[in-house]
Amino acid sequence: MLPNLPDVANGARIDWERVIMDIQRSTWLASSSDRYSHRAIAHACGRGENWVWSLKNIPGTEPKFHDALLLLGLWSEKTGLEQYPLHRESERIAG
Repeated sequence: MLPNLPDVANGARIDWERVIMDIQRSTWLASSSDRYSHRAIAHACGRGENWVWSLKNIPGTEPKFHDALLLLGLWSEKTGLEQYPLHRESERIAG
């Protein structure tokens, strides 16, 4: 399924913080060995733990294309949701 093209054309960016938080939340109710920490997410994507921390905590940080696909695949796998529609930064409530 393709992304909503008007969103892409308007520069709507993926909210990577929410993507990572969804992965973590999806495993909170699982046994402790199945929970996804920053380290587990990084390992699943073949990246370092600091990479995940940066995506989650530094506004405007975006993964490279291939890394983004891996992270979105993990998000889809862990949440059981389709990869589109995704969280967009423009959907965030100011606060």
